[in-house]
Parts: sequence; structure tokens; C-alpha cells
Amino acid sequence: MKRQSRHLRSRSMHRDNKFLLLLHNISLGRLFFSGSVLYLLLVVVLVNHLSLLPSLNNIHISIDKTLHELAADNKHKEGASACLLVNDENPRLPEWIAYHYHTLPLRSLTVAVDPLSRSSPLGILRRWNDTGLMEMQLWNDDDYLYEIAANGAEKKRIEVTPDVHGHRMRQNHFINKCMLDFKRRKKQWVLLIDVDEYITFNRIDDNNQEPDFPVEKAPDGIPTLMDWTWDSSEGVIEGWIDTLSSPTKVATGSLVSMPMQIQPGGVVTDSTGDSYYLRDDRAVRDLDALDQPPEPMPILKYVMADSDDKLCGEIFNDVYDEKWDESWVCFEVDWEAPENEQKKTNIFHGGYVVEDLQQRKYFLEKEQALWPKRLAVEDAKDARERLPRVDERKTILDVVKEESNRHGYETMGPCIMMPRLRYGSFEVQPEAATVVTPGEIDPKNFVTLRYRWHGAKGVYVYGKTMIDVSQIPTEELQVEAENVHAPLCHYCPRQEWYYSPQYVTSLFRVNHYLDSFEAYTYRKDIRVELRQSVDRYNTLAKEGNHSMDTEGSHWLQEFVQDMGSENAKMLLAGAGIFPRLDWSLSKILWGK
Repeated sequence: MKRQSRHLRSRSMHRDNKFLLLLHNISLGRLFFSGSVLYLLLVVVLVNHLSLLPSLNNIHISIDKTLHELAADNKHKEGASACLLVNDENPRLPEWIAYHYHTLPLRSLTVAVDPLSRSSPLGILRRWNDTGLMEMQLWNDDDYLYEIAANGAEKKRIEVTPDVHGHRMRQNHFINKCMLDFKRRKKQWVLLIDVDEYITFNRIDDNNQEPDFPVEKAPDGIPTLMDWTWDSSEGVIEGWIDTLSSPTKVATGSLVSMPMQIQPGGVVTDSTGDSYYLRDDRAVRDLDALDQPPEPMPILKYVMADSDDKLCGEIFNDVYDEKWDESWVCFEVDWEAPENEQKKTNIFHGGYVVEDLQQRKYFLEKEQALWPKRLAVEDAKDARERLPRVDERKTILDVVKEESNRHGYETMGPCIMMPRLRYGSFEVQPEAATVVTPGEIDPKNFVTLRYRWHGAKGVYVYGKTMIDVSQIPTEELQVEAENVHAPLCHYCPRQEWYYSPQYVTSLFRVNHYLDSFEAYTYRKDIRVELRQSVDRYNTLAKEGNHSMDTEGSHWLQEFVQDMGSENAKMLLAGAGIFPRLDWSLSKILWGK
């Protein structure tokens, strides 16, 4: 399963050859007939091409002593890797790479380009590649949209539809193929976020409202709500209260508690004044989850419910219908039965026996067996209080190593789940400390310095991950990932609205920047209607303008100090600048 990777320089030659081949195939008669039109068109294409990607054309970077020393020093230090799928992200990419080089520290990056992209990041990647500071790879569809044939030798191309489903499928295949490549290259931690997202320490901010820390049991006089679900459309929570006779299903009134308090271990209050303790159902269910089937029966893996509420999964040891192992099956379950209805919200991550309507039994694999162990609430609180300040120059990997040594590796890896925090459209004047090389590197071109207003903490649905691929079996990475939020179901906990990575117990978070409306509408992907909607943008901006981050960031100043002004200016060129892109010209330039 050897992936045929190409060097960045060979990709440049390949694209130039495609351009020349296009001209070669045009008949002389057509050239004669429309020579003047073609001449003007070529002039426009080349001007656009040169202005959009100035570093693509035979650049020769003068590597000074500072970069030579840094590159040599990097070879002896541990670094992280990352996978990015991009679409017209050249204005964002210089900041993203520099920020994560400095704070993670990022040392290897694989970038795949969406076919709808009207621009290529090759020039930006080559800047870094030529310095020796990082290892860069640029992939296209041929590098990851394939599966191994049954004979183990031939590759079968995976076809992707031009819709949202196809976009997600592309993401899932890229994520796992990219992690597989890093595993084969003996890398360890791989960051899986987008180019508008930035990993950071999740420090406790005393000047900013935080969700309450969860409690282990219900406070005196407050009933415990078990196996609960949050109906956001109705603003109520449904669940069971344990009474003397049997569990009783109840629904709260309209909640008056803030959404950030709706979390396992939280206490909420409704409009009638009644309060409820929200039990951490997953933790409780895991206590009686089975590691193996109690008797011979089929085993279901990768379990989910389909749109008809049937239970589906890959079946193994099918003693009923003798289906081949790994066959995808679906069957009906009586969800109204008390033993199923109460457990339904937490049954899918496994360790249980269920029956279909014919009373045939199936065991749901205990996929949570390899999930990272939970830090106790007090331990998580202490760890967050130990997190470094922005000016202490500790990296993300420094803290991963320190906390793994303190609490054991299993509390951190192999899948670190991180909550996200949305940053809105309110701009602030960058602090004086961030202003470097006046007139040459403008802090206002960097989203991490320009936007510091963010949404309420603990309410952003779904998180992102950083995965230690050295601990993941190769076969787990040879298939399509589950999704971008929890790629490996056997190693990353499944996520739901109220079971996204818990904000208050997470050491790291991912800041997601909305940016300006110009930046928001810049990308033309399959979600173009949402991307061009003013109403959608304003809604997201409002969600991200709850309160202001009071800590700020010194990363840019430190990056310039480390690199030197001229080197930093070269590596950050084009950051935050959104040139006009023409879709039709990109078809000519890239053959798309």
C-alpha cells in the first residue's frame, strides 16, 4: 500500500506541463482564427497567476545563518505534524503555519487541495520547505482517494460526489490517509483542525465567565436526572428520575440556566424554579458495560442508528444469517421497551446486548475501551491552573509531556479531544507588544491578533482532535475516518451536543475565527450558498461576540524575534490579504 507521493518541485513541473499541453492541443486553425483573443486571455491569466502566487515561479530563497541554525536545531527536537484540506486558503495559510510552528511546535505538514480551489498553496509551502524548518507535502486526489483492492496490490479510485456528502467523504479519506503517511514516517502527534482554527492553552480566565466545574454527585435536595437528552428546539431536557418503584420519565420546564451549564455533572434550573442534577451517564454506564459477549452471539462494530431508527453496524460471527464478517447490517429494535428506551442515548458506544424484533441477541462492541481515561474534576482544575501564560514560551507538546508524566499517558492519548471556541467579528486594536517591524508586518492582517471577542464558553458543538498515530494500529487508518470531529471511534469518544469535549476539564482548546465578511465569502466550495449569506454571517458573528479574551497573544512578536525581521516577512508574505480570484481563469490555469 505504498502511496506514490510526489516532491513539491515535481508538482510544479506537472502543473506547468498541463498548461503547455493545453496549448499544444489547440489546432492551428483555431489559433489563427482567435489568435488575438487567446493572446489577451493568456496575458490576463499570467498576470493573475503571478499576482496571486508570486512565490510559485522559480523562487530562490536566500537562507541566512539564523534559519540554518534553527533548522539544524529543529532536527534534534520533538515536533508535531498536521493535516490540512484547503480551498482558496492562501490568505490564511501564512499565519496558520507560522502560529503553529511557534506554539505547537509544528514541524511536518501535509496539505491537500480541494478540486474547487482557484489557487494553489504551493508557493507558500515551498517557502518553508526550502528553509529546512519544516517538512511539507502537497497532495491531490490521487494521493488519498483510493482504497486497496482485495489482492492487496491494486488501488481502486474512490469517486466523490460534488455535494456536501462528497465533501465530508473527501475529508474523512484525507484525514486517515494523512495520518497513515505520518505513522509510516515515524511521526507521533498529528493535529487535525482547519486553517481557520488555532490550538491554544485552555487557561482559566478569571476576567471571563466560565462554565461551572461539574460535580460528582447531586447537591442535597436536588434530584438526579439520568439518561437525559437536551431538546434545544424546545429548550427542555428529558430524562429519568430514580423513584422508589421504578425510574420515572420526566421533562423539565423551559430552562433558565445558560447553555454552558448543560453538561454532564452540571446543575440546571427551569422556569418553574425546579433544579436538576445532570448525571454523567457515560461514566455510569461504563461501570456495567461488558468487555465481551456473555454468550455466543453476533458482534456489531461501528454502531449507529439510521434515518429510520434502525440499529446498524458491521457484523461479526453472524450465527443467524451467516453473513460475512464486516458485512453492514441494519435491524429494528423496540426502542419503546423500558430496557432500551432509557439506555438509548448512551447505548451506541457499546458494551451492551440488544435484541431485534425477533428476539435475536447482538452484542455491541465496547469501543470505549481504548478511549482516554478521564481526569478527575479536581485534577483537571489543577492542571488548567498550571497551564503557562502567553509569555512563558512553553509549547503544546511541552504540556502534553508534562501532564502525561504527572497523570499517566492514558489520560492524554492517544486521542486528545479539544473543545472549540468561536471568535466573532468585533475587531480590537492589536496591543503595542504585538506591533513588530512597523510598516512591514501589520498585526491587523492576523486574525489571532485582530479578533479577541468570542462566544460563550462550553456551548460550541463538537470539538477537534490531536492524535498520537504511533499508538494507532495501521489497519485503523486504512479505512475512511468516522468524521472530522472524532476520526477513530475506538480511540476518540463519540461526540454529541452535550458530550462534546467538556470545556472546563480540557487542557487545550481550538479557537475558530469567523473573520471578516470578505474572508468568510472568499472560499467557493459546495456550501457556497451558506458562504455568501449575509444573514448566516451575522448570526455567527453574534454568537461569537459574547465576551473578550483578556490575555492577548505574543506569538507574532516572538516569531519575528526568533526568525529575524526579513525572514519573518518572507514567511508571512500575503497573510490576511484577499486578492480577487476568477473561477474561469482557474479552470484554464489548473485544468479544472
